Amino acid sequence: MGLSVTTVQKMVLRGEIAAWNTPGGHRRISVAEVKKVLNAKVPVVSPLVEAPIVSAPKLAILLVEDDPIQIQFFRSILKRCSVAVDLSVATDASIALTVLRRRRPDLVVTDLMMLPLDGFHLLNVLQSDGAAYANVDVLVLSAMDEEEARQAGPLPSWVTYYQKPINPDRMFGYLDSLNSRLLRRLSR
Repeated sequence: MGLSVTTVQKMVLRGEIAAWNTPGGHRRISVAEVKKVLNAKVPVVSPLVEAPIVSAPKLAILLVEDDPIQIQFFRSILKRCSVAVDLSVATDASIALTVLRRRRPDLVVTDLMMLPLDGFHLLNVLQSDGAAYANVDVLVLSAMDEEEARQAGPLPSWVTYYQKPINPDRMFGYLDSLNSRLLRRLSR
């Protein structure tokens, strides 16, 4: 179709393309549906009338990670992402809390195992001060599987949990979805 995977995913979510999910969770689109999209008439905009360009704000992300290799890996993922990102990095929960007091990111991505203050401490503070951080999404990236993490410390139900190493496509989908929700919130 000459479109990026992300664009097709958004079209499916908006109902512009009919699709279904396989038992394995993969999205499928019929050939007839692809032909329908390809044959659809594209509206022509007069060159005399320019539509205003609305630039989306950058997605503010705070990465809380003490491993330089993981930080670099996360940065490399973001470089390939279609969403514009403003990344801040904190190497433990105490630094992250200082950053959070100064500004609210859209997303906190945190590891759990760090010294001197770990990700569990950060999650406890975010939960205890819930109203202040209500609009901040939290994504936990940890080498532990989710069950190990739940046994190691409190893991709130409102966090999204991904086990390392993170699949870049999964991260792209998460960021696209978060960005869409934020844009919808801004347009209201």
